[in-house]
Amino acid sequence: MAKVTLVLGESGSGKTTAAETLPPDKTFIINPVGKDLPFPGAEKKYKKFITDKENKNYGKGNLFSSKDPAKIANVLRYVSKHRPDIKCIVLDDNQYIALFTFISRMGENSFQKFNDIAANMVEMVELLKSLRSDLIIFVLQHIESGDSVEGDVQIQAKTMGKFVREKVTFEGLFTIVLLCDKEADNDDDIKHFFWTRRINSTVKTPRGMFEDQKIPNDLYAVAKRITQYYREQ
Repeated sequence: MAKVTLVLGESGSGKTTAAETLPPDKTFIINPVGKDLPFPGAEKKYKKFITDKENKNYGKGNLFSSKDPAKIANVLRYVSKHRPDIKCIVLDDNQYIALFTFISRMGENSFQKFNDIAANMVEMVELLKSLRSDLIIFVLQHIESGDSVEGDVQIQAKTMGKFVREKVTFEGLFTIVLLCDKEADNDDDIKHFFWTRRINSTVKTPRGMFEDQKIPNDLYAVAKRITQYYREQ
């Protein structure tokens, strides 16, 4: 079973940038939005995954862009089965997969589309967990404000509205949930980091996995710690 981590954060908080430290020869990025990766040299490090079976390079590449959850699922299965060189997978901007599904079905008047969106969210996470056991997978997702907890607003994963949220407590599908955040240091420079534990949020990590409440937003360091942690068990 693959080890799957949910990484939450606002747009611009450094979620995708945190993938810069991952070794590109061992990393596969799925980018539903098709946006440019926000770090230098990304175009050289991440090449388009070839899906054309008639192409001699079929199955090569480490960057795939699609809005279609079925196509994403097929590529994930292929990478798990046929790409032993890949050790980390990043599913970027995961919330947009649900959004694009909603947009494509806006003309429907029934609530069935919301049921399907909720089911697709769960099925995608279950698929990720079922992949090769040596894979570390990061699901990057935007956040939204939830219910008030003791006067403070709860921070949680962004989903397609309250209807879907009531059906799926998305964070409950994960053992590890990190929150990407930023703050100004003494020189007013912006510092990005991950919360490993935080009050009034859905952030959670296994006991003893991370000593510090705040850690650098370095996905490679997180991946190594996850691997080490489970080897110690």
